[in-house]
Amino acid sequence: MRKLPLPTFDDASAIEALASKRGLMSYPHIKPHVEAIKAGYTQYHAASGDADAVMNVPIPEPQATFLRKHYKSPPKAIDEIKSMLSRHLARPCSMCGSSHAYELDHVFPKDDYPAFAVYTRNLVPACDCNRKKGATLRGNAAGARILHPYYDNCLSERLYSAKINDPGPTIKADIEIVIDHTHPNYAAVEFHLISVIKKTGVLNWMTDQWVLLLRHPQAIIGTFNFIPQTEQSIIDALSTQLGLCDLAKGSPNNWESMFVMGLLDPIVTAWLFEKMSADGRFDPNSPLVAQAVA
Repeated sequence: MRKLPLPTFDDASAIEALASKRGLMSYPHIKPHVEAIKAGYTQYHAASGDADAVMNVPIPEPQATFLRKHYKSPPKAIDEIKSMLSRHLARPCSMCGSSHAYELDHVFPKDDYPAFAVYTRNLVPACDCNRKKGATLRGNAAGARILHPYYDNCLSERLYSAKINDPGPTIKADIEIVIDHTHPNYAAVEFHLISVIKKTGVLNWMTDQWVLLLRHPQAIIGTFNFIPQTEQSIIDALSTQLGLCDLAKGSPNNWESMFVMGLLDPIVTAWLFEKMSADGRFDPNSPLVAQAVA
């Protein structure tokens, strides 16, 4: 997850050009709906992409189908869609925080909101969490909604941490929210965790990372290049690693940062200190336990 700058593409002019393009199968069917679509773009932006506030724009068939097809195969008027994907390819997923974004996610699903099918401010780089979250947008509680990478400034804050329960040869990982319950976006942060992040493979990934950490500490935490003399030295090393993860991924809410944040739990750092400073351990990259099973 990461806060993204707003696209500067002129969507209003693009939808006008698209609707006026003779030779497209959608001509002239979309043309009567252009003003309604442009008004939809305006209110979407005015509502800051808030799933509780953005109003749907009713588009009849087959016009809705034409818009969805133009997203899948963008004509020249909207080839910015292709450029958006290529620019973000292999960057962290803006919706769940995984390491790769290889497709665009319609924050407001194109099946339910066809007027926003080719609207660049509705398209964010994502991984397969796009399909796993489905058409989910909002919950029943007040403020429970999907976070929007273009509009929710809280995505620049640290929102989540791994929760490593009962450190040992293996763990059962979880994710917890680290902001206070009084945070104005808490309900949305909680809903996003349940409806997007936890539907991915992140918990299995964190469990695997833990096992790899026990087998090859320095390969997972590059700053573990020493035999610790104090628990504080481990905390310092993890804090440095956390900053590096945030910098490399452009967000404090990527999977790697969440995992390292979980290692900073006092119970976990105490356990790591015991294992890393054990008698007879001289190689910083030697295993921390006799066996660590995946």
